Amino acid sequence: MRELVPFVVIGLASGSLYGLAGLGLALTYRTSGIFNFAHGAIAAAAAYLFFTLHVSMHWWWPAAAVVSVGVFGPLAGLVMERLARSLVAARTATIIVATVGLLLFIQGFLYWHYGSAQRSFPEFLPTAAAFRITGVTVTWAQVINVTVGVGSFLGLYVFLRRTRVGVAMRAVVAAPDLLALTGARPARVRIASWIVGCTFASLTGILIAPTLTLNAALLSALVVQAFGAVAIGLFTSLPLTYLGGVVIGVVASVATKYLSARHGLSGIPGVVPFLVLITMMMVTPGRKLPRGAGRFEGARESGRRPPRPVLIGAPLVAGAFLLAVPHLVGTRLPVYSTALIFVIIFLSLSLLTRVSGQISLAHAAFAGVGAATFSHFTLDSGYPWLVGLVATGVVTGLVGVILALPAIRLSGLYLALATYGFGLLMETVVFQSWLLFGSQVNGVSARRPELGPIHAGSATDYYYVILAVVSATCVALVLLRRARLGRFLRGMADSPTALITTGLGLSITRVIVFAASAFFAGVAGALFISQVGQVSPVTFTSYSSLLYLGALTVAGAFSGFVTSAFLAAGLLVVFPAYLSGVTVEVQSMLFGGTAVLAALVSDGAVDWKTLAARLGARLDRAIARTDVRRRRSPVAARNVAAAAAGAER
Repeated sequence: MRELVPFVVIGLASGSLYGLAGLGLALTYRTSGIFNFAHGAIAAAAAYLFFTLHVSMHWWWPAAAVVSVGVFGPLAGLVMERLARSLVAARTATIIVATVGLLLFIQGFLYWHYGSAQRSFPEFLPTAAAFRITGVTVTWAQVINVTVGVGSFLGLYVFLRRTRVGVAMRAVVAAPDLLALTGARPARVRIASWIVGCTFASLTGILIAPTLTLNAALLSALVVQAFGAVAIGLFTSLPLTYLGGVVIGVVASVATKYLSARHGLSGIPGVVPFLVLITMMMVTPGRKLPRGAGRFEGARESGRRPPRPVLIGAPLVAGAFLLAVPHLVGTRLPVYSTALIFVIIFLSLSLLTRVSGQISLAHAAFAGVGAATFSHFTLDSGYPWLVGLVATGVVTGLVGVILALPAIRLSGLYLALATYGFGLLMETVVFQSWLLFGSQVNGVSARRPELGPIHAGSATDYYYVILAVVSATCVALVLLRRARLGRFLRGMADSPTALITTGLGLSITRVIVFAASAFFAGVAGALFISQVGQVSPVTFTSYSSLLYLGALTVAGAFSGFVTSAFLAAGLLVVFPAYLSGVTVEVQSMLFGGTAVLAALVSDGAVDWKTLAARLGARLDRAIARTDVRRRRSPVAARNVAAAAAGAER
């Protein structure tokens, strides 16, 4: 038992900070109804700001902390409240896309500005021994972390119950109209809650950075621990949220002792928060999960149907161009082959998100399963290439059925959280097992097909193989959208309640769409490993899933079902090949920022005509005030007098 004490001490110190992050996340969710996926990214930005001020510019650490927490936190809260106010009437899926886009933008900016190299974050708190427990040294830094966490929780708890603003925060979700009748302004109450929530995120970021090192991805993943803490608190209870953070910290730390040395299980401590999250959501009755902001129903795809000549001519022109690509692009042909593979990925993701209205933040995991499974089928088991391709799609489709099981019970935000947890579980645990990538450092490999006249070493031949699969995928999914099942999927996105009243089961429809989407994503993964020859799990991370969603959101704002997949693939793969300055970090910033704007526009979250009219009116008033001041100024008076005197002469 004594050997567990060091892990418990570490778990209490880290868990207290997880609880602190969870408090900020739960507070903003219960007062605005917006679940902020960018909560961890705000913590990361605060940590980088503190590092810049304290280490690079040699500021005294308390001054750097005041700026990073006391100034940056409230400013981030003001920005987040304004974004949340614009999204409150949008679809739940749109809200999720907006906050995920903000996460991509912040993380991409940090990598672009500071570089991707992992840096050590100096311990600015005293590290001397405070006391000892059964021979284990407890440092002052650990004591301060626990004290800050407990003090923040108690202070917030008293604030919400003993102050007028705190009571208003508790009432703003349940009855904002009644709150307005008391003289309080709900908008100002929400501003206060976002300021407190983002300040807690900033404080957590600078306190936990010495443990995690200065890495944008690791610090942004802080929200993973906050997710689990908030789930234990059922997304509303602040005491249970803080307690949940402490429990997650202790359990993850103790699990490290027993599982860190076991291959295939070493990643489990990192996904403890999401194991807790999924378990809590699966066992908690739906009526006890808060509704949140946004609406589930409403048309997903809009816009006029193109004229018939366009519908016929555009595919012919595009097909002719794709057939001629090997003769036009020269040595960049592998780039176009990869882009075609991503067309399948985006088509399968679009079927899930744009057509059926389901949110998936684990789509890269399906592609990873497809890549590893195809390698096992063709190299280990000796399946023919084409048979292995189809079998890979079937196996990945079965994995999609497994992910669809939570979708039967969950929807909207909670489905997004479940799929995000599934992706992290696949990335950190399942991918490392013998079932998929195993312990091989360089991952797994596969060969290209030998089908009649098709030569495995020919890039041109394989390009046409990929093009044939892409064409078959486009035809299959377009026919599916026009079939009866496609109408069911659109009905599930537009009005699930109306679909239920017709006697159709949502559960079976969701299972089918997840299985179909996973099938095609697995086929894309198989084509990808044949294209590049060898892949590792780092190619299919949860961050990639977020990037796919951001790219598809950007492309989908300007085009239809099939066109958006080609446009997204071009933006993600082809465009950077011609512009060397467009790195992954820049792509993340562009996709993230544009995804936020697209989310604001897509559901009418921002009335741009009204906004433009207001800005025009303000500009006219500013010009009028400037003219009045100009006429009243002494210089203008002297000019008028001089002009009058000149006229008399």
